[in-house]
Amino acid sequence: MDHTKKTHRKAGYILLLLAGTALGDMAASRAFAAEAAQLDTVIVTARKRDENIAKVPESITAFTSVALETYNITSFNDYATKTPNVSFTYGAGPTGISQARTVAVRGITGQNLVGTGGATGFYLDDTPVPGSVDPRVVDIDNVEVLKGPQGTLFGESSLGGNVRLISKSPSFAGATEDFSADVGVTSHGGSADGGASFIGNTVLSPDKLAVRGVLFFDHEAGYLDRTYPNDPNGPGVTNPSLSVPRTAVGDQGAVTTYGGSLSALLRLNEQTEIKFRVLAQDSMDNGFPATFAPLPGFTPDYTIDKAVDAQSKASDVWALPSVELKYKGTGWSLVSSASYFYRATRDREDSTYGTQQILANPLYYGLTGVPNQPYLWVGEHSQNQFTSETRLSFDPINGLSGTLGVFYSNAVVRFSIPATTANGLTAASQNPNNVGPWPDTILWEQENPGSEQDVSLFGELYYKFWDKFNLTLGGREYWLHQRADYTAYGFMNFGATTSDPQHNSESGFDPKVGLSYQATDNAMVYASASEGFRAGGAQAYLDFCALPNLPVNAITQLKSDTLWSYEAGTKIQAPQIGGLLTASVFHIDWNNIQQQVALPCGAYIQVNGKSAEINGGEAEFSGHLAPGLTGRLGIGYEEGTINNPGSLAYAGYTANMPIPSIPKLTATAATSYKHTLWGKYDGFASADVSFTGHSSSVLNGGSGAVYDRPSYTLLNARIGVRWDRSELSLNLHNLGNVKANLGDIGYVGYAQFNAAGSVIPQVATLQPLTATIQYKLSL
Repeated sequence: MDHTKKTHRKAGYILLLLAGTALGDMAASRAFAAEAAQLDTVIVTARKRDENIAKVPESITAFTSVALETYNITSFNDYATKTPNVSFTYGAGPTGISQARTVAVRGITGQNLVGTGGATGFYLDDTPVPGSVDPRVVDIDNVEVLKGPQGTLFGESSLGGNVRLISKSPSFAGATEDFSADVGVTSHGGSADGGASFIGNTVLSPDKLAVRGVLFFDHEAGYLDRTYPNDPNGPGVTNPSLSVPRTAVGDQGAVTTYGGSLSALLRLNEQTEIKFRVLAQDSMDNGFPATFAPLPGFTPDYTIDKAVDAQSKASDVWALPSVELKYKGTGWSLVSSASYFYRATRDREDSTYGTQQILANPLYYGLTGVPNQPYLWVGEHSQNQFTSETRLSFDPINGLSGTLGVFYSNAVVRFSIPATTANGLTAASQNPNNVGPWPDTILWEQENPGSEQDVSLFGELYYKFWDKFNLTLGGREYWLHQRADYTAYGFMNFGATTSDPQHNSESGFDPKVGLSYQATDNAMVYASASEGFRAGGAQAYLDFCALPNLPVNAITQLKSDTLWSYEAGTKIQAPQIGGLLTASVFHIDWNNIQQQVALPCGAYIQVNGKSAEINGGEAEFSGHLAPGLTGRLGIGYEEGTINNPGSLAYAGYTANMPIPSIPKLTATAATSYKHTLWGKYDGFASADVSFTGHSSSVLNGGSGAVYDRPSYTLLNARIGVRWDRSELSLNLHNLGNVKANLGDIGYVGYAQFNAAGSVIPQVATLQPLTATIQYKLSL
């Protein structure tokens, strides 16, 4: 072959190689564009209609079903720590652990003690539920966190914002079955971690009836040690400051959860659908996932010294049946839903040391001679709530669209402490300092029934003008009625407190106005002003307890707290990478602020302060960074200040102090990568880190003492492989083995004191370093 032919053939090879490379690059580019497009449109229901998140003029953090799986998000803690300007604490809610968690968005915190109203709305589909509920994230379509007051469309308790879990609906696409199972270990865990789930969808009648079922089980190992003196008659039983031989019991704080759902979607015709659903969950704690955090360090100690061998426990059982009717007309739709929420929680707390100390303290009871014995205090909460909502939405007519609706809710709640007894009380109380001879063994028992009824009319109108401007006008007229009562009996109550029902009624109007400008198809700026409120309520006047110098009606008639929020922001899409950048700044004026006050006798009440203000901002980005590589980034900053503490001065609040339990800085970063390994095997990996800044805490039982709650950083990672319809992964949680202080919970009984007479806070914690292996199968 001559030189010329060789040259031509070589050139042909090069051209073929270049063409192949170009085609490969083009294919990769098309694949990247297609992959990016999947992230380009995230659909949310923040305004009670399906909309692209990039077109909604509000600050929203959304976790799609893909994001939930990618970062192994299974609980409230997982998504809350990954959301800028969202925080949570266990120091401002009811006593015990089951209902103690309160959620704050943009620094607005606190919860009514009866559990009906928090500062942040929490929704399962269309039903408002207490913010302390922690539904297992299984078969969830979206988690949406709406920032800023949502009083117009969601009503009271959405004061700072709203957290919404949107579950997946039955599908007419065909039958599917998804299985998962995992097993693992926790650092210093007293048992194995493990769980399993099943999700099944079947079509019973094509395009007419589909059914979806979910079952799950999960066990998280306990990581705390409970100790008690070896000698049941020794001095260590009554003096927690003594160093004596002790026996340790592990696996404290272990949590077992199981539950599921069953839903059916009935399509009557092309316009009409009816969906039935029942959700249920049961959680059991072997010992509270909480421990002592001795002062001044205020950091959790994973060893809990107790007086006797008595096991603390907690349980949380809830169910939510619901029905929803949807009718789609030409240019309009009607949605009507009704639900019934039932919940019962029970906290059994070993408060032996604290009860002994209060009984013997001459400033309180000065009682001696009671035999050593366990003092197990039980707190029981129940809630029965009926909710219904009917709303009409219409598409643009000459640029005007909107949603109008009516809402009704009736919640009946009850908190009770069954009789706590002391053997030998009658004999020991023959000659006490301040209480006469006691006829029985009852130290304490109480009942707190309450109710709240909410009737509201609401609506939002959206008007598009001059092609690129959109005006939002909204309002909610509400009528509320609350009732509360309190009865108690026992030696520590100085006798009987008889029934004295308190009533509270109020009405009002919450307005909202907003203006957005769609500068281009991919860029929007907006500004809004809106009012939010949280219901006040009726409270009992506790005449046996040292109270602030307040009029009786300041206790019995808790005022609603309200706020005005002013926000400006922007949303910018990058279609080339399926990216979305959002940023906003806000100013909030908060009036009649509701906060919890811990009284010296161990009781808790809500009190109105005067005013506070919050300034801050947040920015988030999500999108594709390169083929197979995605990322999320978020940062939030807020500075909240008490301007006028008013009656909260009793609890240690002062002018210019930071709003308790609110970190100034929250930040998160996450990335995931997937790549074909060989043949049919695809590898994937993800990692995320979240930072929660330090905050101040007004201690429960601490007589107004304020301590700094340390910051913490959580690091998680996931790596695995997929093939055919299977997936195998290794999941690592809390890689830094961080001992986070999540806030001191209120004792059901009495707080324990150290040798110096200072309270020992009992704080909630997070599970330490945990590694699990998970297998998934889809059929």
